This record gives sequence, C-alpha cells and structure tokens, in this order.
Amino acid sequence: MRALCFGLGLMLGGTAAAQTAPESPAPVPAPAPKPRGGFGFSPYPPGWQIDVGPGVLAVPQYPGSNALRVLPIPALDIRYKNQFFASVQQGIGYNLVNERHLRAGPILRPEFGRTGRDIARFAGLRRISFAPEVGGFIAWQPDFFTTVQLEVRQAIGGHEGLVADLSFRKVKLAGKWTLGYGGRLRFADQRYNRRYFGVTPAEAVTSGLAAYAPGGDLNDVGVSAFASRRLGGKWSANGFVSYSRLLLDAADSPITRSRFGSANQVTVGATLSYRFRFQ
Repeated sequence: MRALCFGLGLMLGGTAAAQTAPESPAPVPAPAPKPRGGFGFSPYPPGWQIDVGPGVLAVPQYPGSNALRVLPIPALDIRYKNQFFASVQQGIGYNLVNERHLRAGPILRPEFGRTGRDIARFAGLRRISFAPEVGGFIAWQPDFFTTVQLEVRQAIGGHEGLVADLSFRKVKLAGKWTLGYGGRLRFADQRYNRRYFGVTPAEAVTSGLAAYAPGGDLNDVGVSAFASRRLGGKWSANGFVSYSRLLLDAADSPITRSRFGSANQVTVGATLSYRFRFQ
C-alpha cells in the first residue's frame, strides 16, 4: 500500500492543481495561466475547492511483492484558498509558511499497513496495522510548474518508524491536457525497515524465510507520470502510473527476494472527477 501513496501523491491534473503539495501562494502572486472553464492552474482556489469521483487502482499486495491487487478508490481532494489541503492520497496539511517560492507546514498522511491477507503466503509473518504518519514538509518552487519538496513523517502506531521523502514534480499544460512527471527518493529508519522487510527468528520458523534484521537507509527510488483531460463542464478524466525500485536492505530482504517478491514496484490507476467551487 505504500506505493498507493506515492503513485497517487504525484497524480495531478483536473482533480487537483497540485497533489504532492498545495499551490504556492505569495504576497505578490507569480504569473500563471488563467483557468479555463473552471480548470487549469491558478495560484490557489478563491475559496473552497472539492474534486470528487470514482477511481480504480492496481497496487503491489505489500511492499516487496511481485503481485498486484486491484482496488476501487475515491478521487477526493479538498482545498481552501492557499491554506488548507486534504485528500485520500495526500493526507491533511496546512501552509504555515506561504512565500513566493517557499511553503512549509505540518502534514498528516495515512499509512495503510499490511494485512494478514496480504502476506498469507508467509505463515506467521506479522501484520502491520493502519496508522497515521505525522510530520512536516518544506517545498521550494523556482517557478509555478516545478516543485522540490522534503517531507519527514513519524508513524503513530503501525510500523512506528520514521520516513523522509525528497520529491520533484514538473507540470505542463497542453490545450485540454495537463501532463506531468515526478521522482522521489525515500529514506526509512531501522524500525520501518524491520517492520516491513525484517523477519524475526520466530517468523523464520513458521514462514520458511530466513531471519533478517535490516537497518535504516535509502528505501527506494521512484518515478511517476500522469495525464489529465478536461471532458467538458467540470469533469475530468485522469490516468497515472508510478514505478519504484527497492534499494539496499529493503531489496535484500528475504521477503523481496522470495519467489513471491520483487524489488520492482508498479502502481497504475485512473479516476473520473467532478469539481465543486464555493466561497
């Protein structure tokens, strides 16, 4: 499920002007293309903006799995001016710092964990419960369509680890299309890696995997792309794909190296969304 947050977190377009981070307001707003028919980019919504609709997503069964599972997902993104943002994909955040090229503030993201069904092939391997990850972000925008962001989060429950994401995003407008791509490096501490990729001696006995105790280091590197097209009125269709490669201790885990595992992690999805705006 970790791939879900990455793949959707980099999806932009009609559903949201910027998913990985909110738009960058400024005391003197940077020039930006004028919205067309309720879509397009603007420095920030004039009031409340809500994008909602159905979607479908194919994600790895668990971090390190070589199999995908297909899930129905809601396309939901809520924003208020240049201050508040919330979505299923991005979590909940607030811009405490709002400068021309710099934003920063607190963020809370959902971490979906690992269910017993996800890892049913490995008897006795622990499940990891759903938990919030709480932290902060700082984002630099050299121009309106480019964002570099650092985000650090601590899980409250669940894997109980610390993760840090350094991401890049680039967006382009082309007629009715909004196109973009991005990349990310993730660091995970020892606690995170041992929960998701470690195997205790007791788990080794029941699962058939070798005991393994990873440390904290770079967890993965990933790239992502999206395309969104306005369909008329306030509707839009959106597609996205992401690929990440597990690294170092995560890639060397017996879970990843098993015949059911892979260091290559892919997420593919599509949504249909409708936009509401009100003061």
